[in-house]
Amino acid sequence: MSDFQQNNPGIRCEDIESLAVLYACDELDAGTRVGLETHLAECAACAEIVAWEGRLQQAISSLDQPADSLDRSGLLLAQCRSELAEALDDEQARANRPAWRSFISPPAWWAALRDTLIYHPAMSMTVLVVVGFFAGVAGQRLRVSPPTVVPPQPPQTLSASAKPDKPKLTDEQLQNAGSAHVAWVTPSDSRTPTVQVDLLSQTPMNIVGAPDDADIQRALTFVLKNGERFDSDARLDSLDVLRTRAADSGVRQALCAAARMDPSPGVRIKAIEALQGYEQDPDVRETLLDALQSDDDPGVRVAAINSFVGGLRAEGGAVPSDAQILDALHDRLRNDPSRSVRLQSAAALRELGR
Repeated sequence: MSDFQQNNPGIRCEDIESLAVLYACDELDAGTRVGLETHLAECAACAEIVAWEGRLQQAISSLDQPADSLDRSGLLLAQCRSELAEALDDEQARANRPAWRSFISPPAWWAALRDTLIYHPAMSMTVLVVVGFFAGVAGQRLRVSPPTVVPPQPPQTLSASAKPDKPKLTDEQLQNAGSAHVAWVTPSDSRTPTVQVDLLSQTPMNIVGAPDDADIQRALTFVLKNGERFDSDARLDSLDVLRTRAADSGVRQALCAAARMDPSPGVRIKAIEALQGYEQDPDVRETLLDALQSDDDPGVRVAAINSFVGGLRAEGGAVPSDAQILDALHDRLRNDPSRSVRLQSAAALRELGR
């Protein structure tokens, strides 16, 4: 055994092949890294192996990966992970539901009553006789008036064709909406697509108009800001329409609110994408910085990085003078727990020349 191996029993020359790759990818813990660097300082052969592996990793990183051409931002993988995590959380919540909740549910009571009547015929007959007797007496003594049938209310339709002076949709109608459906529709007599918003409540509302119609925008921003009331599909469909109106400051405020507070990572990602091109707006800039530094979903953090880089490209490649953005990217490169976020931060800093 050499003097070096006696002094460094934890790192051996035969371990270098496996440790070189981890060292080049910066995946070693601090203790192993120090031991390996001590070994390399005294073993020229091992140092050459590690140096060669480092050059190989740099060459691979400089090449365009086939997967990057399909999903450069890593959003698809991050969104799939987020949806899987949500599904697992829902399953765990159902598993932890107390048993007494199932017992007091109407189906459980009906099952218990049915079993009692089936397996105790004598008791069943007694109950039926008593119920029939009281029903007959009540029918003779009481004159029951026929129930008043209230016809179902047809949905009210608001059309934007008349261009009213003020919106027809009231705050009360918005507050009463329990669910919504949003879709692009093309009338049979026109080639211009319009937006149809169905607000479902005791009195359903059907709103049809162009994306810039005041009632359409009010309905969609209300859906987007109330994530606890409307499902994620309705919020995503609202974003598809509102992103065409992002030049409007009121719409941008709704998009910023969704990017910060929507419970669904997919909705937050799509809201950030809709804000791309407006990074010079102080509210948008603060929203993207907050998403990059504080959002717990890696896909959202990657979307914020891509928005900054996309804004840079749109401006012709000029390096931004905002040191806060550069500091945030450096921090994500050093400290982010997600490898995809670290890689995207490094790519953004390279493009910025930093």
